[in-house]
Amino acid sequence: MKLKLLLSALLIFAISAQSQIKDSTHIQNHQDQQYPGLGKAASSIFFSEKPWSVSGFGEVNGVNYNYSPMKESLGDMELYYTSLYRLATFFGYRFSDKIIFNSEIQVEYLTDGIEGHTEFNFELFLDFRLHQALNLRVGFQPISIGYINSNDEPLLFYSVNRPEVERLIIPTTWIELGVGAYGQIAPKLNYFVNVVTSLDASEFRSATWVRNGREAFDYSSFAVSPQLIYSPRNDLDLSVSGYFGSVGSYDYEHGGRDLTNQSQLSLYSAYARYTPANFRFLAVGALGNLSDTEGIYEITKQKHGEGQVLGQQVYGGYLEAGVDILHWLWSNRSESKSFVHNNKDMKLPIFVRVEHLNTHGKVAESLQGYDRIQRNMNILAVGANYNLSEHLVLKMNYQFRQDLTPEQYSIPSGNQFEFGLGFEF
Repeated sequence: MKLKLLLSALLIFAISAQSQIKDSTHIQNHQDQQYPGLGKAASSIFFSEKPWSVSGFGEVNGVNYNYSPMKESLGDMELYYTSLYRLATFFGYRFSDKIIFNSEIQVEYLTDGIEGHTEFNFELFLDFRLHQALNLRVGFQPISIGYINSNDEPLLFYSVNRPEVERLIIPTTWIELGVGAYGQIAPKLNYFVNVVTSLDASEFRSATWVRNGREAFDYSSFAVSPQLIYSPRNDLDLSVSGYFGSVGSYDYEHGGRDLTNQSQLSLYSAYARYTPANFRFLAVGALGNLSDTEGIYEITKQKHGEGQVLGQQVYGGYLEAGVDILHWLWSNRSESKSFVHNNKDMKLPIFVRVEHLNTHGKVAESLQGYDRIQRNMNILAVGANYNLSEHLVLKMNYQFRQDLTPEQYSIPSGNQFEFGLGFEF
């Protein structure tokens, strides 16, 4: 009860907090008040007239399942919670037009109806704005891959939870320690390149692929994550991105021999986003390859007592379409606003998303007969958002989930109803 009262108070504060100011930087993203590689709240310091800024976002979500998730196999409560409370606060300071400090402190409380879990996550980085074609970002930062990882604030995507492709194939939200370079190399072409610490293969799980290996900050191995974004017009973005590197080096014993695992991860993603008038269309695809999964089986068995069979190749993608119907239902609205609504900014988008993913598109021949948990599914999501203002949204959606996994590798699955509230300040 205390937690709910606290979140309610924070929500009221957030909605009535500062409005953001237009950017004076030399790098522009066509989305209003969104700096390259960051969400809107995270971008506040780059647009503030003052040398400092405080901004953030929050979520209060719930999920109702018509089945009982197998919690031990999923490992991450974010994949099976019934209630989630999340608050992220950004503190930024501009030392000069060339050097900008940004940070995030995020606290989450999740419960599955029986147990509760609190998490603290953070970002901390400096931007060195050197030239339109070359800028640097140093510190704990979101890496540039896929769509959601740079757009993970609740007002930037329709559904209550992130699409499964960008949770199980691309392990969003994905933050690493590293150095990034970004800039504009042509009038309509932006790039990002991150050199970051790698994932921890000893924490991988069969059901969730590489998701549980995030934020290991293993300084013995590194990866590179490049991204290109081409925007031929203001309402169209085309992007390709990837992640290439090792996932830690571990010694283990097998068959009386001392061996070292040297797995390499290659993850590719592309998206197209088209936003004409009151419509929004989004297509995202991802393909991953992981080598030496036999070694990963042995090191997970050595560490946890049970070996994990990871897919050598995984893939997934989704198509999403949404339209704001309030534009036609209430076209002649009068000016009226308060701290919880603004008639001019109100929207009622309805959306549909078709999604497919497979965490074991290809499995090493030597591991074919071993027990594993596979996620091979089709998902149809339909839902609606009610944007009371540009800072506050109510969400709901229903997922029809079809499990295509062979029975011996499957875990309980079924449809689910999701609802939530999101805000930013």
